[in-house]
Amino acid sequence: MDLKSLRTPFGKPRFEIIEDQLHQNSMVEPGLSWRVVQTADTTTPGNRDYNQKSHLSKTVRFEENRIVWGDLPGNDEDACPHSSANMSCQACHSSWNPSCYGCHLPQRANMKMPELHNAGDVSRNYVSYNWQTLRDDTFMLARDGDVTGNRINPSRSSCAIHVTSYNAQREAIYIQQQTISSEGLSGIAFSTNVPHTVRGGPPIDPATGRPLNPANYLPGRGETKQCTDCHVSRNDDNNAIMAQLLMQGTNFMNFMGRYAWVAAGVHGLFAIEVTERDEPQTVIGSTMHEIVYPDRYKDHLDESRKLVVAHEHPGRDVGENLDPRHARPEVLDLQARGEFLYAACGSNGLRIFDIAFIDNKGFAERILTAPFSPLGQRFFVRTEYATCVTAPTTLAPDPTRHHFPENREPSISATYGYLYVGDKYEGIIVVGASSLLDGNPLNNFLKRELTYNPNGILCGTRKITFFGTYA
Repeated sequence: MDLKSLRTPFGKPRFEIIEDQLHQNSMVEPGLSWRVVQTADTTTPGNRDYNQKSHLSKTVRFEENRIVWGDLPGNDEDACPHSSANMSCQACHSSWNPSCYGCHLPQRANMKMPELHNAGDVSRNYVSYNWQTLRDDTFMLARDGDVTGNRINPSRSSCAIHVTSYNAQREAIYIQQQTISSEGLSGIAFSTNVPHTVRGGPPIDPATGRPLNPANYLPGRGETKQCTDCHVSRNDDNNAIMAQLLMQGTNFMNFMGRYAWVAAGVHGLFAIEVTERDEPQTVIGSTMHEIVYPDRYKDHLDESRKLVVAHEHPGRDVGENLDPRHARPEVLDLQARGEFLYAACGSNGLRIFDIAFIDNKGFAERILTAPFSPLGQRFFVRTEYATCVTAPTTLAPDPTRHHFPENREPSISATYGYLYVGDKYEGIIVVGASSLLDGNPLNNFLKRELTYNPNGILCGTRKITFFGTYA
């Protein structure tokens, strides 16, 4: 395509050559234009656009265990790690990237509305789109897919969707459930993108030719990335930035569900409401809660900031004279994931609770131990004295699903198909639980696969935490 043939909505050419320099006219603002600096000019000493940092970044490389820069061996750009074959331009030249964590998609079956972002047909099933966590303060890199050459490119959270559905009686038939792809990967996904925030310097006022708001820009920097935005600093002071950039996780952005789950020992377990049900689902007592729901915030203050709504599953009655293996369990540790809650219950071992209806006002018993008969499920595993339980992630990837080579999806570690129970006397017990992830509610049988306690070194285990594939 001849880019010189394109025109703006205001009748001017998109691109013009003025005094041997390429200029671009804005498609949005009439009268706004800028000179398009050529990359070669920024790496040519003596040129008016020469920039030493640009020259360094585009030619730096290792040669014979030395760092060199300035020239290109045989004009071979691909010999440099920042080559166009290995990195996209926007990987360094994007000033920021919009990123969406934990978007809510609540469907309500009692609102007659036109479809949103679709054909516009009217139905009573209205799905609003709540980008409560659209952010611009995280920057991450990943590799593109095959179509765009597997190059290093900005990446973002753009699929972290949690789905809720309300029926015509305003009952939550499921709440904040994550999506899972047909091949078993979690729908809480990251993807590469073009941020469209490429800038080489401050915008120029066409009337004066001077920078607009020069105080907001560092001299000579523009808004491009600097070395320590993507590489370990010599001063060792950017480790958190690097962890965020490489998507290793920093706990900077955690999704707060509607309920906090509390293990209460002999008193059982509690699901405590910590956010509002309405969108936006602000955390009760937060600054956002005060702004969005001032009346409810005032009620919260009147309650001395106590959270007042909770649903319980009772434990053992104090003084109950029953065999502890058959009594209602004491709950020592728990983890919620999807529609299930995993609980370490002391002498009652591992127990699974069904929490799919925790927000459904049509259910009196919202936490269930046996939604199906024993013919369709076995929701417990006997252990001597279970003290803790964990899954490697609160996401729900399924390692047992079939993979089609043409989809180019990576395999899922078998680690994610198991629960890991800590026992006071038996050490670590590995429980097969992949049937909880396959979407079929009629095959949920737990199986004790392995007990690990060499020479008794894990006796007294109280907590298991995962870091990747290490426990």
